[in-house]
Amino acid sequence: MKDSKITELLARAASGDPEAAAAFTRARALRLHAAECLSTSGRAAAMRMLRRTA
Repeated sequence: MKDSKITELLARAASGDPEAAAAFTRARALRLHAAECLSTSGRAAAMRMLRRTA
């Protein structure tokens, strides 16, 4: 989801739209989960590289 869509959802949620608030929460949770997965896989790749060179 693009930042502009998340911003739009946040604005609608701030104006009292409960569906937009729920959609914003889900979108934010998905982005945080994706970032955590990327970070975790990056750490795992770094550890594999270190083990190979040691």
